[in-house]
Amino acid sequence: MSKILVADTPEGDRRISAILSGYDLVFVRTLGEAQRILGREKFALVLAGVHFDDSRMFDLLRHLQASGVHVGCAVICMRSQQFVSPAITIEGLEIAAKALGCNVFLDLTWYADDATGNGAIRSLLEALLKP
Repeated sequence: MSKILVADTPEGDRRISAILSGYDLVFVRTLGEAQRILGREKFALVLAGVHFDDSRMFDLLRHLQASGVHVGCAVICMRSQQFVSPAITIEGLEIAAKALGCNVFLDLTWYADDATGNGAIRSLLEALLKP
């Protein structure tokens, strides 16, 4: 199975593990850790959470863009935790993430945390993994 880098807070681990069971998941918590592992290993997909390393998702996107090491690697930015925010803020996050090379902005809170919701997310992610 494909290797996937998950840059998010620990609160999202259980759900991401359930959604992508069977895949080789590598979880990182800091930007420095992500940069080091991205320099050593190849990934088919990078999942970056909005709250990663105290909201350093955009720094990770800039690193991916500047390094050029993972050209062709799908990059998904995601909101995995509910937070009080107007819809325009979420739209702004999506626009900024896509401007920095993100393929898809995925709001996990829109999907039920059950077999149906997680299955829908898995299908979307697997479509991005196809060559």
